[in-house]
Amino acid sequence: MATSDVDPVSGPNKGGFRQSVDDCCTFIYNGETGEICGRTGKSWALITIFYVVFYGILSSFFIATIAVFYTTVDEHSPVLQGGSSLLKDSPGLGYRPRPNYESTLIRFNKGDTSMDKYVDNIKSFLSHYNTTKYDSRYENCETISGERQTNKHKPCLFDPLALQAPCLHEPDYGYKNGTPCVLLKLNKIFDWIPRPYSNETVPVEARDNWDNYHITVKCHGERASDIENLGPVNYYPKHGFPIKYFPFLNQPGYHAPIVVVQFMRPTRGFLVMVECKAYAENIVIDKLHRLGLVHFELLVD
Repeated sequence: MATSDVDPVSGPNKGGFRQSVDDCCTFIYNGETGEICGRTGKSWALITIFYVVFYGILSSFFIATIAVFYTTVDEHSPVLQGGSSLLKDSPGLGYRPRPNYESTLIRFNKGDTSMDKYVDNIKSFLSHYNTTKYDSRYENCETISGERQTNKHKPCLFDPLALQAPCLHEPDYGYKNGTPCVLLKLNKIFDWIPRPYSNETVPVEARDNWDNYHITVKCHGERASDIENLGPVNYYPKHGFPIKYFPFLNQPGYHAPIVVVQFMRPTRGFLVMVECKAYAENIVIDKLHRLGLVHFELLVD
């Protein structure tokens, strides 16, 4: 007759549990061999030295790469300029209002709350222009018409209200009356100076608005129906961006100049495709890469 392994006193599982506890205690500290967690003191010392050296070398390599990186950084001048930069030394053109960057549609009803998000977006954008006073950061450029030759390390103070755009003096920027204002701004490129067209080289489409001290700006409807329904357009300043506000050298307090475009009589209920371009000899007009132009849709319900 076979004998049973079951202890009639302690039960079938008591011995197995006790053995597991004994094995765990032996693994933590083995009194016979002096091992702790399966390693002798010498083994623990060697592996500790290995990881200290390994992570020390790894940390030193990381610190060295960061140090090399910071030797190439200049707080006042970007490393990538000209053809090596993403802008390829030719600025893009942006516009406000644009409360939703996923949409290029400006749509509102005259005088109701649908215009509020556009009004608020323009107000927020203009709030960054501190024009309360001249201080030591700014150069007084009121008497300068062309390119600046001196004190370029100081920016010209740009005051949007000095553009004399009627809509900027209205709390709703013309949206209440269905004559909306759109603000245009060139992307900043470090040490970029515009080269205005001459009377001989200015493109035909910009000739009626050209001036040799400005980057000419023109907005037009993209299709024949858009041209017909866009209506007259006013520009402030009339000839575009004054070149005296360039170059951008990361000067403290610098504010990029803007051009206010006011659409005086867009046809109500018609979706108008609008394209605005900036004209200078060193501005590339490229629809694919959105250089030198901007597109948006205008719908006044």
